[in-house]
Amino acid sequence: MNKQHGFSLIEALVALLVLSFGLVGVAAMQLKALQSATAGYQRSVATLAAVDAQERLWAELVKMAQDSEDTRQDCSEIEDDYVKGIEINWQADWFESSTATPLRQFSGNISGGDEECEFNIEIVFDSDPDSQDSFMYTFRLPKLEES
Repeated sequence: MNKQHGFSLIEALVALLVLSFGLVGVAAMQLKALQSATAGYQRSVATLAAVDAQERLWAELVKMAQDSEDTRQDCSEIEDDYVKGIEINWQADWFESSTATPLRQFSGNISGGDEECEFNIEIVFDSDPDSQDSFMYTFRLPKLEES
């Protein structure tokens, strides 16, 4: 009777199969981690774009308060043409398809400005045409009083 030492070919193939399943799992985990990091980056940049729109509207309100003799100013006095102009400039800076803009595959708009001074900024993620995820940012501008 012969004694065998080492592994048979079938044992080696089974071990290789188990190892390959493990490596496929690790590769899938790496891919998911990369997708999550990209989504986090996109949401961070979308937040920056929304805050930028808020600051542009705030600056317009402050400018109107400085230019006016009336001591009380609120955002209901910001005309729709001003808001549309701010929105067009904001969209050009953040969303147009030049290589310098950080949100090339996104779109956004500004709405609101009623008596309560509440504005909505919506940023739509266009990178995946099947599912358009969106980011909604809502804020309210205060009434300014001269001190």
